[in-house]
Amino acid sequence: MSSICCIPTIDDCADCSTNGDGGYSCQYSSSGSGSGNIDGAPQEIKMGVKTGPHGLHAVATEDIPAGTVIVQCLPLAQSPIIHGPAKPTCFRCFFQEGDDDLSGRRKTETLFRCSRCQIARYCSKECQMCDWNEGHKLECQFYVKQRKIQHNISASDEEAAMPKALMLRVFAALKLLRDKQLVADASMIKAAVRCGPNHFSSLAVSPQHHSPSKSTKVLNSSEMKIVKSIMMQHAIGKGKQKDSSANEQTAAVVQIWGYNDKRANDGEMSREKSFTLDQALLKTDDAFRKNNFGILDALHSSIGEGVYPCAALLNHSCAPNAILRYQLDNGDNLVEGKAYHPPLLQIVACRDIIKGEEVTHSYVDLMLSTKERQARLLKTHGFTCECKRCVEVEHVVSLPQERTLWEKWPLEHRLHVIDQGEGHGQDNNLVSIDLETALNQCDLGERDRAAILDCAELLTGQAHQSMLRDDVDEELNSLRSTINLWTDKDIDWWWTPFNLPLYSARSQYFTALLANQEIAEAVDQLEFIVSTLIVAFSHVQHHPLLGLQLFTLGDLYAYMGRAWGRKAYLTYFYAKELMTITHGVDHPMVLQLNQKLAEQAKAV
Repeated sequence: MSSICCIPTIDDCADCSTNGDGGYSCQYSSSGSGSGNIDGAPQEIKMGVKTGPHGLHAVATEDIPAGTVIVQCLPLAQSPIIHGPAKPTCFRCFFQEGDDDLSGRRKTETLFRCSRCQIARYCSKECQMCDWNEGHKLECQFYVKQRKIQHNISASDEEAAMPKALMLRVFAALKLLRDKQLVADASMIKAAVRCGPNHFSSLAVSPQHHSPSKSTKVLNSSEMKIVKSIMMQHAIGKGKQKDSSANEQTAAVVQIWGYNDKRANDGEMSREKSFTLDQALLKTDDAFRKNNFGILDALHSSIGEGVYPCAALLNHSCAPNAILRYQLDNGDNLVEGKAYHPPLLQIVACRDIIKGEEVTHSYVDLMLSTKERQARLLKTHGFTCECKRCVEVEHVVSLPQERTLWEKWPLEHRLHVIDQGEGHGQDNNLVSIDLETALNQCDLGERDRAAILDCAELLTGQAHQSMLRDDVDEELNSLRSTINLWTDKDIDWWWTPFNLPLYSARSQYFTALLANQEIAEAVDQLEFIVSTLIVAFSHVQHHPLLGLQLFTLGDLYAYMGRAWGRKAYLTYFYAKELMTITHGVDHPMVLQLNQKLAEQAKAV
């Protein structure tokens, strides 16, 4: 059987090569070999590749229960957020400052910086040495040169340049793979895919090519000029640069990216066409924007960006059956002398998937309206979504017939069912509402609706300024007024309580209340927030964000005292139901939930 990136092909896959892995030189180390052992690692890859109306797509090769890891992938390259709310992070393994290290070999209190660029941080000498060869050598030069050109460069400018630095890391990784004429050693990780030197060039790009003005802007940016010069300098082997012409260096750069290889898929462009260096850079820039992945931590917060060509085989759906999670190396299975592994991307079934069903995940926020999701996908990925949620009214949610009862009903109903059993959750006063209506229904016209949103933006801006002045009362008053725009009982129009702007306002208000120890009111707001998430993700069945918010709500109930003990227990139980699927049965947060459930069971 042939394969694409170690993923077996199914039936007559027209775009798939019959030679090994399609010539990508990717590697999959089965669970029976290698020295690393990752919790939840699949015994075998559980999906295959087919050709359909929208090109290659992944399908389940067997029935897959919810919570199963379908496949896991090592990154071709990765880069953490260098400035921002996240804690300082190791550039190779994404270990964060202050985290627990089970190997005992990391610097846990303060990560050390690269002495040259002063940007990259590392948890250990092993990670620093590996990362230098795998990509930081070129990335380091980029940041040093950027500072020489822009003397007063700001933190935001450095953060904005991160994708270009990541481009150099990918270039370095591809060159390393091609120079060695073998795939990267994945033997340290069991059951993990590591993409080879020829896979990146096959990533999908927009069928609409850059306009001349946009192309010029991209190529003439100071960051891209630095990228180009570093690639030209390092494309030819060490010691050969002086004897090579500019044309030879250019050809070497394009060859490293794989764009002049017959396997490279460029949509409208012929597979035989030779690329210029500028065309190669534009295509890479486009491929980055459409195929890179935001790396999330266990709290669902963005901590970096990674290049995972294998995972890019999955198409988008607004009603996905899979989610992505990232396995970070906490050192519990580290082999002596080995570096910690980079973030593993795991594709996990968020509901039961039947054999032959396409495996999909979502590229956008599922709380957005259909109109907003389609507009965002068209802008960022160049296609109009035609999934069932977008073209058919197929996803419905049960809610009380009296819509004034909607606000906290989803949470109250679910906790009642957990407490009393499914048979006690029947209610004759429920109606089926399509999900789009439940999340977006509003009695106002577009002009009045826009006015409300403008007013909300003004109030949240005032709240932010009050926070900067350390004026707590004014901050909370402004956020409370924002929420009242939608919830004032005296208004003569109605807007669903699950709408995204109200959810965002409640989230900001909840954060401010928690920071100022207004626990009772914070609980009230979080109950509204959780109810909104239950409705918004009802078609996904298991979503990590809902599980995390339930975990927090359970903690707050427990903090409120013994009278809230039963609610705390039921909420922890609900959180565990979800997070066992989304995070994994052995995840530290799930183990904490087990402990909290045992404590609450004794208390009540």
